[in-house]
Amino acid sequence: INNGAWGYNNLQWHGFTYYHKFNEYWHLAFEAYWLSENGIPNLRNADAQAIFAGGGTPFSPQYVTFNPPNQAFCADANALSCTANAYGFLAYINYSPDKMNNFTFRPEIYDDPNGWRTGTGVPTRYYAATLGWQHWLSPQVVVRPEISYWHSEAGPGYSGTFNGAFNGGTKADMFMFAMDAIVHF
Repeated sequence: INNGAWGYNNLQWHGFTYYHKFNEYWHLAFEAYWLSENGIPNLRNADAQAIFAGGGTPFSPQYVTFNPPNQAFCADANALSCTANAYGFLAYINYSPDKMNNFTFRPEIYDDPNGWRTGTGVPTRYYAATLGWQHWLSPQVVVRPEISYWHSEAGPGYSGTFNGAFNGGTKADMFMFAMDAIVHF
């Protein structure tokens, strides 16, 4: 769509998935994907930043005051823009002791070499390990608590102050507890 031109989530996604059921209790899901977007303003180029700050793009602060599409750390500091990429690899190792419960271990690697998708200002690779539980309360309602450990390889990518943009982090490691509920209708 739109040749993958820089915009709000106008990324190109190419992926591969594989599923395998070992028996009635254990199954595995694997996913690998590559994301890209073209014409992303270069965070390393002063001219590109002046154009962005001066209203020279549709997503400049004058037009999009909150949560604009992320810019990238391009390999060539002299380029005004570049194509940025990100890569992800993850697996879901699932154990279902009965029809109402499923326990998951999810190892994950996410590589953001341009600092583009995460918007942290830190081009880095992230590693995560997550333990999750999916519990069906009824045929229509499932709750899914999980706890994750995340590590940012290149330095502090977490615990930054959020004021509409990520302003740097203070830690390279993070624990996260999350939970959602899904109501099927």
